Amino acid sequence: MTLETTTAVSTLPSAPLSTDKQTDDFIAFASSSSSEEEEDEDERASVVEKDGAILIQDSDEEHDHDARGTKRKVDDSDEEADTASTAYYTTYDGHPLPPWLKGHKRLGNGTSPDIPDMINDEVAKFVDFISPTAEEHEMRTMVIRRLQRVLDSMPLSGIRPKAICFGSFDTKLYLPTSDVDMAVMLYDEGTENISRMYDSKPQVVQFLGSLARALKRDGFCRSCEVLARARVPIIKAVEMVSGIHVDISINTESGFDSAKVQKSFCDKVYPDAVRSLVLIIKQFLYQRSMNEVYTGGIGSYAITLLVVSMLQMHPRIKSGGLDIKKNLGVLLIEFFELYGKKFNYEKVCISVRENGQYLDKRSKGFHQYERPFFLSIEDPCDETNDVSKGSYSIWQIRQTFSGSYDLLNNAIYAYHQTREYGEPINDTLKAVAAVEPGRKRARGANGRVESRTNRVQFNSDPWAPVSFLSSILTVKPSVITARETLKAKYFQGTMQQILGDPSPTSTQP
Repeated sequence: MTLETTTAVSTLPSAPLSTDKQTDDFIAFASSSSSEEEEDEDERASVVEKDGAILIQDSDEEHDHDARGTKRKVDDSDEEADTASTAYYTTYDGHPLPPWLKGHKRLGNGTSPDIPDMINDEVAKFVDFISPTAEEHEMRTMVIRRLQRVLDSMPLSGIRPKAICFGSFDTKLYLPTSDVDMAVMLYDEGTENISRMYDSKPQVVQFLGSLARALKRDGFCRSCEVLARARVPIIKAVEMVSGIHVDISINTESGFDSAKVQKSFCDKVYPDAVRSLVLIIKQFLYQRSMNEVYTGGIGSYAITLLVVSMLQMHPRIKSGGLDIKKNLGVLLIEFFELYGKKFNYEKVCISVRENGQYLDKRSKGFHQYERPFFLSIEDPCDETNDVSKGSYSIWQIRQTFSGSYDLLNNAIYAYHQTREYGEPINDTLKAVAAVEPGRKRARGANGRVESRTNRVQFNSDPWAPVSFLSSILTVKPSVITARETLKAKYFQGTMQQILGDPSPTSTQP
């Protein structure tokens, strides 16, 4: 049963984000406090679309939420980060820059760029920064080849093993520290038929044990763990040279179909949007420990389908009135608004089939009476499968999406006020340019602000950095260190020597 588009918008009020008390559901990375409370109530800014772009305009409407928050989850691994890695960061006027802006001039074009262009430019710079480099992808490819070499050395009568990588590897939708998910397919010799010798779970576990011993003998890893009691038994190991974590399963074909769907949407259907938005959402959830289904989070496949559904159901995109490539920033903000504030989780099931549709959750059979607020996404590869049924932390994720929508809008508003009126900026923007010296707008005897003709101009220094995304995103020093280490290992040539490949043609830059 297909519903009208409007039924995707929840009629239930969302829980407000208190400006005085931080809740456990909301995880933020910046606060929107200001040292001077001089905000004029009739001088608000809001984000609107016009002619396929986003603009900043004044509005008399009150902000629904202040969205202040400083609480975030901390990964213990951050404490182990090499302090020297902080040298990766540079500063401007004493403000630390997020790593994706290192070495870049001001966002947008010219000394007074349009704010929509700046947001879009920062999205592009972040995606370029977080995307795997050629060396990182090649190292993962060599890890797969090394596993295949171990498989070829095993005495398997009548079996032809083949190591295949699935998940986000083929689409390059993986984050820098993501594990490599691999399946070992066991075919009957001389055919493409999966061997029936390993149909049962005990047989799979037995093969995994043999493979684990072979991996250690080869020096592929120092140690590895066989998770025999998992629903899908796997080997968890860390490849010795690269330090890349790998998960190895046996004869698991389900991941291949979903990878094809993701690749099609990324490369053919929405090549200008899906990959960029998915990478940002993945990083956003990863840094909040909300990216693993087994801990209640949302996995890569579900994130892709959420992004695709939003693009399919977007009225401006449907009518051809929105240039997707030039509006990635506004689409990111609208993603957080849709799934954080408006989407009706209780009644609607998402489907990306037939160019996108919203289905009735109960009629589809995905409604969980004890958990009516769960997210439901139909698997385009299997209409009976609810991709997100295991995401039991969806309420916390929804609140975090909602708070991030507020934070991004606050960051835009803060920059707008500073640039246009020379007012002191608050802490919403992690990296900001200083306002040029000049007289601030004073308040008259009646408390009203003087005419805007006395405004001071925003700093015209082309190196003055501004970051909107740093209000919701961060990259840990430990991640930067790991990437630099992996790159160094690539140019050392050890892995190439093991595989009999030529050494790298150039030294590390």
